Amino acid sequence: MELKLECTQALINEEYKFLVCFSGGKDSISMVLYLLESGVSKDRIILHHHDVDGGENLFDWVVTTKYCSDFAKAFGLGILFSYREGGIHREMLRENEGLQDVLYQQQTGGEFVRLKSRKGNSTRRKFPAVVADLRTRWCSSTAKIDVLSRAVSNNPNYKEGKFIVCTGERREESANRAKYKEAELYRANSKKRRAIQWRPIIDWLESDVWKIIEKYKVQVHPCYELGWGRCSCQTCIFSSSNVWASIFEISPNKIDVLTDLEIRLDHTLYNGVNLLEKIAKGESFIETNIFMVKQATEKFTMPIIKEVWGLPSGAYGENSCGSV
Repeated sequence: MELKLECTQALINEEYKFLVCFSGGKDSISMVLYLLESGVSKDRIILHHHDVDGGENLFDWVVTTKYCSDFAKAFGLGILFSYREGGIHREMLRENEGLQDVLYQQQTGGEFVRLKSRKGNSTRRKFPAVVADLRTRWCSSTAKIDVLSRAVSNNPNYKEGKFIVCTGERREESANRAKYKEAELYRANSKKRRAIQWRPIIDWLESDVWKIIEKYKVQVHPCYELGWGRCSCQTCIFSSSNVWASIFEISPNKIDVLTDLEIRLDHTLYNGVNLLEKIAKGESFIETNIFMVKQATEKFTMPIIKEVWGLPSGAYGENSCGSV
């Protein structure tokens, strides 16, 4: 309760900065809008986005980094990018070697700084497991959680001071997330760096999320317009057969790479069921909308603030993916 109170008091305490984990999805958008609506000045909010592909284009939507940049610019906010070299794909292929280095920005638009990863060789050679346990569902921990922790720990601008690290999990999303604490000490907390992880919208319903997005007329990530219920990685391991069939329709090249990986690694994503079999069980939900498909898979060009706002087709839908 004390940490939760400290977080809410930080909204009006100029000593605190808010480091917002910003995926570009609806929950991270609503977090930012909530902070602004609560009176947090823009100079105290810094968005952090992790490129899970590390510069490649396999797991995430190719337009996500552009969407995040455009959102930050539209709201006058700073944004920092970071990634593990080679991303999830490179980690899947790791054999008798250590983790790849982390690269991160110390200021908006700045050069990327390299952080050497720990020594000690091991072998991965497999897909992340489709489970809640982060030790085997390693994509989140390796490509996002650990990357942010190292960026916060090493950024000289965060060497000392008071920081609230905001993440957008909501209890409504899953039984596992229902157990999360609203506030807890962040892993990069130290004597000089007061760092608390806060989940400010943990008790929000999806209707609350869409309500605040509608209020500010924010153009959401185009994947929602195509029917996705959550904006996670495009080829998220938690995708249903219908989602995979939809991915196959708009990004068949990614399916080619993943099916080739199943053969190379002699390891299927779904316990003996290969990806093509998973796809065959589903049906694409993509409606004919060439413009929006291009916005999601080629280049995002739409304005972030819409003149006329409408609920995207993916809202409240069953076509979800994303970690549990």
